[in-house]
Amino acid sequence: MAIARFENIAVKTLSFGKTDFGEQTTTQTVWFNTRATIADVSNNVKIADKYRVYSDIVEMTLNYTPNLKTIVDNQNAYSITWRGYDWRIDNVREANDRMTAMLLCVRNDPVVAV
Repeated sequence: MAIARFENIAVKTLSFGKTDFGEQTTTQTVWFNTRATIADVSNNVKIADKYRVYSDIVEMTLNYTPNLKTIVDNQNAYSITWRGYDWRIDNVREANDRMTAMLLCVRNDPVVAV
């Protein structure tokens, strides 16, 4: 049987805009802090001819609340900060009884030369 880990996370709202030069910007604002059950952390590295691409995946399970319903309905407008890194919500799976929802979050590091 797996052991559940409850860890602190911060849920942030994302605002998208453009600079005077036409570059896209993303502004993050902390919406609320909470605790989530963390499971199945996966760290991957893919090595191409000249570059390494790092990507991480984690499952976060939260209790189903009105705030979480808002996140489920608009995944692209939120990010999560955990362990000092920003994670984007890739996938959401609601429990059939709507007691919890599992967020599959991803983080991509920049491409690094080999």
